[in-house]
Amino acid sequence: MHNQTQSPDSAIGNLVSAAFECLSFCAMKQDQTRIILWKCFIVNRLPLIFQKHLPGVRGSSFEYSLRRPLFTIDENALVIVNAKAANEIDIMFSAPTAPYDVRHEFLKSMAQLGLIDFAASDRILGGNSGDLQNAVNVEKPLDVEEMITSLLEMDSYEFETVIRQVVTDVETMGCLRQGAAVNVMVELISLWSAQKETYKLRLLAQEIALSTVAMNIMLLYRDPYEILRPLITCVDTWNYEDESMIDFQDNYTDFGLILLLICSFYYHFQLDLGEIGSLNGNSFCMRYLMSSGVAHPIESLGQEREDLLGGWIMGLFDTNGISDDMMRSCSPMDYTLLVPTIVQQSVAACNRNFMDVDTLKGGLEYFLQPFLLSSVVSALHWLAHDLWTLREFDIPLQILQALIIPQFLSDEARPIHKIVLRIGGLPVYNIIQEILRSATQLPDTINFNGIMDTLTPHLQFRKEL
Repeated sequence: MHNQTQSPDSAIGNLVSAAFECLSFCAMKQDQTRIILWKCFIVNRLPLIFQKHLPGVRGSSFEYSLRRPLFTIDENALVIVNAKAANEIDIMFSAPTAPYDVRHEFLKSMAQLGLIDFAASDRILGGNSGDLQNAVNVEKPLDVEEMITSLLEMDSYEFETVIRQVVTDVETMGCLRQGAAVNVMVELISLWSAQKETYKLRLLAQEIALSTVAMNIMLLYRDPYEILRPLITCVDTWNYEDESMIDFQDNYTDFGLILLLICSFYYHFQLDLGEIGSLNGNSFCMRYLMSSGVAHPIESLGQEREDLLGGWIMGLFDTNGISDDMMRSCSPMDYTLLVPTIVQQSVAACNRNFMDVDTLKGGLEYFLQPFLLSSVVSALHWLAHDLWTLREFDIPLQILQALIIPQFLSDEARPIHKIVLRIGGLPVYNIIQEILRSATQLPDTINFNGIMDTLTPHLQFRKEL
């Protein structure tokens, strides 16, 4: 925008043309995720960029700059954009042009910011727009401080309902509200991370992690560092030694969902560690993101971690179950880093007939409880990475089957399980696809079609953008 060799008129026209070309390309490919993202950028983010970086350009100057790029857009592509927004997947390119499309939404946002007047749409689009001001309701700006204050005063149940609605509605908000809604979410993340208000933070984390659209929109307005750094600090300094703590399962659940939100951003946007801040060597998050699927040799663990490993294996696969004393003695961080080794040792025990398959499956049911479910990401990563190195596929594949298509999930566990499959599903899908392609003999105890069908809806999460 500040290129000294380019006039403001040219900069405006070129940027608008480039943005609509990207949108048209995604429309012709019928790529719904990118259509939503580019439409959001054009309608909500681009006008704000013009307002910030071209403060001296208003009215007729904008009209002149916008007329050519907006009037020459391929209207067939606009039909597809409108259809995708309405989930009308099978609309034909030859469908009649909608009377109100993304161009009008863009001009409405420009008018709401005072960059053009509402009547300019007829002049820019050649009388093809109708009454822009009456086409949609003009939004009122969202007061960030007022909304945060209101949310802070809510009890957990009311907050969960409201924040779910905010995350759901953020896609359809206009330029005066969408950025403010993102700011509300980011400010709440920062505030509750600092205050260790982990239950409400967990509720917010779950809603954001379930919405790919919301995650994409958040990064249109805020840097990954601003979103993730407070979460990483919260996780790295997690409190699990509070003597007043009576519900260790809730503590583990809170920790797991906050970690899943970090992983969701990290894997969906293929971030590197530098984009989320400088992490020291003692950072749990750094170690986890770099080696979430790594199992360690027993001799390398040290006595304390070896004792924890033995305690978890005993708790998972013994009839006494996982006790509060076990969870009190092991932080969620230490447990999470041990999960690949727990799975590795369980597979080895079955292969050596120290444990039967029914006992193994019974222990795996604990992993599907909300308080341990987030750690299944580590289990999936280890299985996907090490499956080829194992001589026998049957037991690892039975573990995968139990974790991916469980016979039962509680209502609380279902959304967490969905997030886990989004993060860990792609590498598992790839390795099973390779096994199906090249293995000479496959175990008949495995429902390969069921596993692949369950993972398929989640594959784009790690390779969309």
